[in-house]
Amino acid sequence: MTVHPAQLPASFGGEIIAPTHPGYDQARQIWKGLDRRPALIARCADVSDVQRIIEHAASEDIPLAVTGAGHDIAARSMPDGALVASTLALDGIEIDPVQRLARVQAGVRWGSVVAAAARHGLATTGASVATVGVAGFALHGGLGWLMRSFGTACDNIQALDVVTADGQLRTVNARSNPDLFWAMRGAGANFGAVTSLTLRLYPVNRVVAGVKLYPAAKARDVLDVYRRITAGAGDELVTHFYYNGNPDGTHSVGIGLCFNGPSATAATALAPLESLGPPTHDSVREMGIDELQAVHDASTPLGARYHLRAHYLSEFSDAAADAILAHCRSISAPFTQVFVEHLGGAVGRIPKDATAFRGRHGRFSFLVINGWKSPAEDSERVAWTRAFGEAVAPHATEGAYVNYLDYDEDHRIPEAYGAGYSKLRSLKRRYDPTNMFRFNRNVAPEADDETR
Repeated sequence: MTVHPAQLPASFGGEIIAPTHPGYDQARQIWKGLDRRPALIARCADVSDVQRIIEHAASEDIPLAVTGAGHDIAARSMPDGALVASTLALDGIEIDPVQRLARVQAGVRWGSVVAAAARHGLATTGASVATVGVAGFALHGGLGWLMRSFGTACDNIQALDVVTADGQLRTVNARSNPDLFWAMRGAGANFGAVTSLTLRLYPVNRVVAGVKLYPAAKARDVLDVYRRITAGAGDELVTHFYYNGNPDGTHSVGIGLCFNGPSATAATALAPLESLGPPTHDSVREMGIDELQAVHDASTPLGARYHLRAHYLSEFSDAAADAILAHCRSISAPFTQVFVEHLGGAVGRIPKDATAFRGRHGRFSFLVINGWKSPAEDSERVAWTRAFGEAVAPHATEGAYVNYLDYDEDHRIPEAYGAGYSKLRSLKRRYDPTNMFRFNRNVAPEADDETR
């Protein structure tokens, strides 16, 4: 269907970006370097604009996608031929230092909200890349540097403002629309266009954090030390095991960490690292939380081509370690990162049915991000990534992390929500029966014959 700017409501106050607009190529650029060409991008100036676009798309039966910061790893939010409602201009941040709350509009990136909260000595669980959007990250889980202390990002959502498929602006919290509040903390993009989130904040002034890198030849030793550290870690410590394919063709291995506790006790928690000898790179030091937020910014540059695979692990066994390291050694793409994130702590203590997010049972999260530049390499690189995922799958536990599901993994969406999937489909039928909000990791509405 062709969508013309003149067809949009005359009352729309934002910027309309058509393919002939000089800013079209920049506006359609997303983190994942795919050449997506929407019919129009409607950059909403305010919440009323979001409502107008949704009402118009519904009345004209126009395919509609909603995008914010554009860091969706599956690139679903910028589809070919659709009308795209952009919330990027909704960039307001309000910090209430007394109530310890942050009200954040949908176009805000994590680096901005972290900096605003840090001025009051406050923080919450956020993305480890500053350019990631707050809304997309938090609505589908949100694994971050402070998660073992404070839970996932979705666990800290206190309220949302969302425009549903009927054009209504709804306040969603534990008292108002509690069923939608449950669903949107884990499957949020399926139920409407979020215009703002209110997040719980915590007193955090300084942390001990950074990355220690070692030669790739020490990979097994580093991994074994990582397993020792995680076996005895308190909630204040979040650690990642890394294996990196670097742009110059070399490999490196390392441990990233954030210790959210007294700096004097950090050395004790990290003592097993001493057995590895001097690292080739060491950025671990006491730092402000705003510095921590950008630790991964340079590792996965904007506009490269990426393919991902991820699994939860109930344990980090020798067999799982062997499978992971065997594929790590075959990395040849220039922007490839392998992560193992230590979960548990506050993430695992929250009741599994408290939110739609499912991932509290795993002790670790495995992720490979394979990154390259040339479209000519797509077939080879995607096949390699899929093979890596298949090799780790026999060692994985049930479930899938929605924020890590790539475009070719729709079959894993029911697995990602487990027992809550049928409830989500029922709520989808109630709030979005035509599946307007489908350019996401989509939960389809429950069919008529399933309600009988």
